[in-house]
Parts: sequence; structure tokens; C-alpha cells
Amino acid sequence: MKNLILLLILFGALNACSKGSETPVEVVVENKAPATPTLAFPEDNLFCTVNELDFQWSSSIDPEGDVVSYVFELSTLGNFSDIYFEIESSTLAISKEVSKGQNFYWRVRSKDDKNNFSSYSPIRSFYTEAGQSSNSLPSVPQLISPDNNSIVSGLEAKLNWEANDEDEEQLRYELYFGTTETPALLVENLLENTYIISNLNNGKTYYWQIKAIDERNGTTIGQVWSFKTN
Repeated sequence: MKNLILLLILFGALNACSKGSETPVEVVVENKAPATPTLAFPEDNLFCTVNELDFQWSSSIDPEGDVVSYVFELSTLGNFSDIYFEIESSTLAISKEVSKGQNFYWRVRSKDDKNNFSSYSPIRSFYTEAGQSSNSLPSVPQLISPDNNSIVSGLEAKLNWEANDEDEEQLRYELYFGTTETPALLVENLLENTYIISNLNNGKTYYWQIKAIDERNGTTIGQVWSFKTN
């Protein structure tokens, strides 16, 4: 009986020691990115008679209360493959002088002090007047249908867009179309702002873009849009 009692006491002591030596588990909390900023000014598809502009956007809230800054990007291409100007700022506005007679695209994303980035804001575009005696560029082509990132039933899609010219010149269009995010030229010298694409494949994502050209070869390029076939 004494031996049994001694064994029970020894087991309890060993068990107590093992509990005391357990390593605490460290809980790692993921730091989240701040919210995506909302663009305020310039308005989308704005025709600018001056070439020095003030860009403004809303503030972004960070879930952990981290310090937030903003990355502003300006490009002459809708896919931002070539950056015209980029700056990181702690403010909600910047001023920038840009080239005359040029089509521009801009967007903003927020960044916290842990280097976590939000998604980009929706892209806005504007174009600057070349000069009083110069040709005004066509407006940036705007999407009508099908909706961007929508699903199209069947193997045919009717593409529709719109653009205007301040000088009331006849516009012609180039259509870029394909299955990559940088679609290739499919049709040029279109005089209508609609085109029917046929012989599409099921379950494919298609990308398209429109370039508007006036009678004096003033040119603007729309964003890349996409749809998926069902």
C-alpha cells in the first residue's frame, strides 16, 4: 500500500512539472489593408481646357488604425502599362501639370504603414485641350453594352459604345478584341459605334477596346472592357 501511495504522489509531481513547462502559443493577428479610396475630382470623361489639374479623393479607414498614405497613378494608357506620373502622398489631393492635347487615365490606392495596399479605385479618364486654334480630341469612348465583366449568352455579342467630338467631325473607330488583357486590332475604319462579334467559344473571357479618331487624326483610347460567354 505504501508503494502504491508513493507511486501516485510521484506521478502527480511529474504531471505538475510537465504542465508548468508548456510553451505559450503565440497568436498572430493578420494586419489588414485600408479601405479603397473614392475618387472625387476631376469627374470621369472630363474635357479640360487647362492642363494643370487638381486631383482629389476621399480618405480611407484602416481597420487597425494604422497611418494611411495614398499612391496616385496617371497614365496615357487605359491599362496603365506605361505610367506617366506616380506619387505617394499623405494628403487627399495633388496638383499636376500635364501635356496638352492628350488623353489621360488616373487611379488611386491606399497604403498603411505596414505596406499593405488596398485595391485600386475605379479608373477615371480626362483629356486636355490642345489649344484654341488646335483640334479638339474626341471624347474618350464610353461603354454602352455589354456591361463590363458581364456574362453573354450564346456565341455572338453585339458591342456598343459612344464617343463625341467637340468640333463635330466624323469619327471613325478601331476595335481591339481578343482573349488577352491587351487585345489585338481586329477592325479599323469603323464608322458606326456598334459591331457584332460571332463564332465565340463557350466559357471564354473576351477583352475589347475602342480607339476613336477624328478627321484630323486626333485620337483617344477607351478602357479595356471584358465579358464572358455562357
